[in-house]
Amino acid sequence: MSVLSPPRPEARQTGRPPRPREGIGDRRAAAQRYWPLTWALIVLYVMTVSTLTPLLDGAAWWLGVTLLGVVVLASAAAARSLGAPTWVATLVGAIVWLALLVLFFAPDASFALVVPTSDTVAAFSELGREGMRSISRQGTPADADIGIRFVLAVGGGAFAVLLDAIAIAGRMPAFVGVPAFAIALVPGFVNGEVNLVALALCGAAYLCVLWTDTRVRRMSTRRPGGVLSIGAIAVVGSLVFAAAAPGYNGESLLPSSGGSLFGRGVSPLVDLGKDLRRPGGAQQFSYTTTTDEPLYFRLLTLDEFDGTTWSAGRDRVRQPNEPDNVLEVPGLSDEILTEPTTTSVRVDGMVAPWLPVPFPSVRVLGVEGRWMWDTEGLTLSSRLSSASGQRYLAESVLILPTREQLIAAQPEVPDDVERFLELPEEVPPILTDTLAEVTAGITNDYDKVFAIQRYLRSTAFLYSIEAPVDEGYDGDGFDVIAKFLEKKRGYCVHFSSAMAILARMAGIPARVSLGYLPGDRIIGAEDRLTYSVGTDELHAWPELYFSGVGWVPFEPTPGRGVVPDYARAEVSGAEGRDPGTAAGAERLQEELTPITPGTATSTGGGGAGDPPAGVLAAAAAALLLLLAFPALLRAFRRSSRDRALRSGRAGPLTAWREVSDAAQDYGLPVSGADTPRGFAGALAVQGTFTRLEQNALASLLDAVEHARFADPNRPVSRLAGSSLAHDTDTVRGALRRQATMVDRVRATVAPASVLTPVYRDRIPEPA
Repeated sequence: MSVLSPPRPEARQTGRPPRPREGIGDRRAAAQRYWPLTWALIVLYVMTVSTLTPLLDGAAWWLGVTLLGVVVLASAAAARSLGAPTWVATLVGAIVWLALLVLFFAPDASFALVVPTSDTVAAFSELGREGMRSISRQGTPADADIGIRFVLAVGGGAFAVLLDAIAIAGRMPAFVGVPAFAIALVPGFVNGEVNLVALALCGAAYLCVLWTDTRVRRMSTRRPGGVLSIGAIAVVGSLVFAAAAPGYNGESLLPSSGGSLFGRGVSPLVDLGKDLRRPGGAQQFSYTTTTDEPLYFRLLTLDEFDGTTWSAGRDRVRQPNEPDNVLEVPGLSDEILTEPTTTSVRVDGMVAPWLPVPFPSVRVLGVEGRWMWDTEGLTLSSRLSSASGQRYLAESVLILPTREQLIAAQPEVPDDVERFLELPEEVPPILTDTLAEVTAGITNDYDKVFAIQRYLRSTAFLYSIEAPVDEGYDGDGFDVIAKFLEKKRGYCVHFSSAMAILARMAGIPARVSLGYLPGDRIIGAEDRLTYSVGTDELHAWPELYFSGVGWVPFEPTPGRGVVPDYARAEVSGAEGRDPGTAAGAERLQEELTPITPGTATSTGGGGAGDPPAGVLAAAAAALLLLLAFPALLRAFRRSSRDRALRSGRAGPLTAWREVSDAAQDYGLPVSGADTPRGFAGALAVQGTFTRLEQNALASLLDAVEHARFADPNRPVSRLAGSSLAHDTDTVRGALRRQATMVDRVRATVAPASVLTPVYRDRIPEPA
């Protein structure tokens, strides 16, 4: 029977080329070949997990997550060695991952220590919530508590299963770089610190996976570069992006001399202390203002306290910053004296997702990028833009209450402010005793607040940024503040947190604000009030709510900041205040005229609002282009070959090359050792070709065999070229028709002829 004779009847009934039946022995033999690729995946897994070290303290978490991933990947490989099908082995790895989670995190809520039950689901849910809370509230490097370790174990196991599914079960090892590099770049988006050495090792491990996969396939010939070239482009591109992107170059959110400015997604109060202890004192921004009043610049407010730390509430009302929007000051009545103030701010060394603005600012003009107002805290933040290099105009309404007005404020608390009274039920006794002692015999809310501030500013307390760290009570939770009240030494984080907690215990709404002190006046600026603010001015202070007045700042930290007139021992009102002359305000407004919406310019390295977004967009586009590169290359080859065949510039060998590449793309077995007749016979036997398709395949075979004994580069006539193109398209269509949907998608997205090419004949590609 000819190799191109009609297929057997049973082959016709399948509607799909029958694959050779694979016995357990064959699968075991194939599994042995996959072990080297499994070891390469383990190396990639370990290197990827190692890139997270800037985020977490200690090595115990790394060891646990690494061992979990190794066990998951090795379990899948062992299942294949025992004869399990490829996808079943991946499922075995996933089951082992789940069993390990149950064993180490919820053995008491399971059956036989490893079998999950309904109680296991509840335990996992609680651990997940605890882990996310801990991540959002801790500083970096964070302490890997039980919640964080659970989140790491879930993510690490999922990553290991995904590696096995993509590289071995899905036969697309080139795509394992996508999740690997996504994880490796996480530290840069969290705190700006990227370990380029670890990232380079991760890239080397990725190239090792590609090289191992190529060796496993044992192809007889390979085009130099091939899939390794694609991997090399991915590695180099990731390193260049990490090294060049603004705010993503291995530095923290402030320059190396200035600190990290709290970081993103971490505990701001804890990180503020770290920033204060950093050596240096780099300038952050300068400003010119129309008021004589000292201006505190706020970055964000912390209004939720769970007994462990203060954090910013997630359910705040936000609205975009627009030139025409003028916000209202929450809780402020018309009876309170206010001073409209205009402040021009120029940010220098500060790199952060918050804009420093005086409290309470109601409008900001000239800022670049997309910024969102917290309408309750009156702060500005952005997910993509940065404060670096910004120059803008802030309009604020300084609140100037008198002491008498605060004393006369009604004790009623509005419904939308009641949440600022929330505290955990279990309060350390020293806090209760301190409040009772300090406010003994006092019934008025203001007098209670004044007594608390006076107590914290007394000579019994000492300002120190080192003592809490040396004696192990740095932070802002209940236990820390209790220790602080006992030792009576700390810095602004402890004083502000203590006063806010004591105020809430006394029934007075309170929150903590973070930002900067007024700074130092610049010498030589006699005609204007110009100040310079550096990292040494980082500060935290409490704000308390009084009905009819709104949020009022106090200063309990001794030796830091300025105590407002209404919080001093002597009675003072609005008399004697000089809110600034009209002439001075007019001069400042004239100088700030160029700063208008849409025309503001940046200084000191350019505006940092849009460039980071542009860089991220460019990086995303580059990543998409990289992922689409194999598909684009295959489409280009197919199109160029078709044009060359139709024009007569290419001959039968090019047509045969296209057919064999298409067969490889659709998952059919292709070997460099096959002869054209042997390969055509295999297609005819395995496939369900129609008579027309068989004739096209036979015609191509005759042409290629004839060409092998003639000059392969001899031009063919346009008529013969058109026939070759038609036959090639017919056979290619037959292969596609018989392929499954999964094979078609894989052939389009990740063509095997590009990623792992097989070359039976070396022929010149058409131009």
